[in-house]
Amino acid sequence: MVRDATARAIWKLIWKWKARLVLVWVVVVGLVVLRLLTGPVLFMSSCLMTPRPLEKVEGASGGGLRTPTVTSLLGGGGARDDYAVAAFLRSKQLTDRVIRELGLKKEFFSQNWDAEKEEWRGAEPTDSEARERMARRLDVSYDDFTGLLLLEVYWRSPDRARDIADAYVKLGDRTLRESAIEDGERRIAELEREMANATVSDVEAYLAEELTRSVALLTSIRARASYAFRVIDPPLVPDEKSWPPRTLITVLVAFLTAAAELGVVAGIHLRGGRPDPSEPGYVGKEEAGQA
Repeated sequence: MVRDATARAIWKLIWKWKARLVLVWVVVVGLVVLRLLTGPVLFMSSCLMTPRPLEKVEGASGGGLRTPTVTSLLGGGGARDDYAVAAFLRSKQLTDRVIRELGLKKEFFSQNWDAEKEEWRGAEPTDSEARERMARRLDVSYDDFTGLLLLEVYWRSPDRARDIADAYVKLGDRTLRESAIEDGERRIAELEREMANATVSDVEAYLAEELTRSVALLTSIRARASYAFRVIDPPLVPDEKSWPPRTLITVLVAFLTAAAELGVVAGIHLRGGRPDPSEPGYVGKEEAGQA
């Protein structure tokens, strides 16, 4: 059969070129192994938590107040608090704050930072460039079924990975709390101004109730041990590297290289020649038609 003859011809060509194929295979796999051994090793520190309902000082509907409900840092979209908190961990505002307070820009662009003179060589990298570098090292996932929020930070230093993951949790919680307190204080100040201008006793009594309620909510926000997150597993210093998985990558590259070599040899044979008629089992077109 033609297929059998073609397969035998391909295998003969592979055997003929076996030295070259093995040499190419060894070189490719060797380069990959060398890259894996000399490349950066990343450690992963994770934090498992659940988003908490965001307690906010809000105005009641109606009542003759001149201002609407107090806006929050996340407000306006009508999204659930757990979705909003999960999205906030990837926000530009929080990422910029983490980068700024931990000095991560100097690590991202260490080649441009002069440690002795404490200044940048040339133009300082932009915040957007630093955020882009940070996005490669950060992974946030939220499971709607379990309500679990997982934060993962990948870094070359295990201690630094833990510190950055911890900073995301603490600064994220602090930022949302500060925003809620700021809105609460603004709400209370507005109620106090309304009370000073109130002329009807019923309106004044209503405003007094709203003021009492707002003060109580603001006190609760300040007193909560954690505002936005309930941490289940805090970030820890990782014991083992997370990336790269050297054994798995080496095995995959070895198989893919061998498969690519076989494909190239088969393509060369099929493009450059036909099955040898002298091969056992070869059947020509005329013989095939007669059959």
